[in-house]
Amino acid sequence: MKKMIFISFFLLSSVTFLYAVSPKNITLIIQGSGSQNFVEGFKYALTVEAKAAGYQVTDNLSSAKYNIKFTVEFDRIEQKSKFIVSLIKVDDSSVIVSMEYFFADEEEMMLYSQLVFFLLMSNLPEDVTASAPEDDTWRDKWIYFNLSFDYSMMFLLVNDPNLYDGKAVYNGKPGDPDFRVSPLDHKFTLMPGVSLGLEFQFLDFMSIEPHAQISMEQLVKDRLMYNALFSAALKFPLKFFKYIVITPYGSVAYSMRFPEELEIFTNYPQYIFYGGGIQIAMKAGNNGGLFFDVNYMYVGDTIMKNFYGDLYPEPKEGIHYDHHVLGFRIGYKIGVFNRKR
Repeated sequence: MKKMIFISFFLLSSVTFLYAVSPKNITLIIQGSGSQNFVEGFKYALTVEAKAAGYQVTDNLSSAKYNIKFTVEFDRIEQKSKFIVSLIKVDDSSVIVSMEYFFADEEEMMLYSQLVFFLLMSNLPEDVTASAPEDDTWRDKWIYFNLSFDYSMMFLLVNDPNLYDGKAVYNGKPGDPDFRVSPLDHKFTLMPGVSLGLEFQFLDFMSIEPHAQISMEQLVKDRLMYNALFSAALKFPLKFFKYIVITPYGSVAYSMRFPEELEIFTNYPQYIFYGGGIQIAMKAGNNGGLFFDVNYMYVGDTIMKNFYGDLYPEPKEGIHYDHHVLGFRIGYKIGVFNRKR
């Protein structure tokens, strides 16, 4: 677990550097030798990282500017496999940097593929990386279209003073011989969905986005519901980095749930205020970026039908819950029409 936390933190911090250093159409060749059961996997992983960072990868040594050359061998003293990798300038075969790592299995080494690539390429000469033309117009468009996959979590926390002892539906009156109770639990459900947005950036530091989302939920067995959420978000893009935009926002929304014949709430709040949200977008292409979005929503007091009414009819008007939603969204946004700065 400590290893995973360290790697996650390092990769998050390094990804900004990898995108901030322009590859200037640098062509790489990646060559491996040694234990064949490892070589192909490592070569593939390093190729993926190189292409993701904007480098070109070739199998022709004469057309490459730099060579990432590695070997995989078993070290009998350490009783572990050893990964030896070098960054070599092709035209004079000079070694820019060389590193070696020990690992117990392929899964462990594959976790370090992006770290290895980052450490190698961070040693490129400054004259190769520093003077590349920079294009940051992707973050300054008049209009953005975005499409995302959403994965939200709905929490319904029991909060009804009419319940017996604040946590149970019941039948009869307390003290009667036939008095019965059935304790209630808080409810939780996952809500997968998709959404579309149209963002208008009318100021450098402010934009507004009409948004439509549809998701499905199943709080009660055999009652699959769909939730269409139409919202308007006021967003505040923070452009501290050329290749990353951090955007906090707030929004109001209108909800429609269907089919009505399966309705499980007696008063589902329709106007919703997002307690908070933030979007982190990273450049991907000349006009757009990949983004990750997290938001929290407090819907308010929600009354659910008493589905235990045949045996425990009280309270008759329904059961009150505090309604919360924690949402996650991952997607892509593409912009059109450059804004003048």
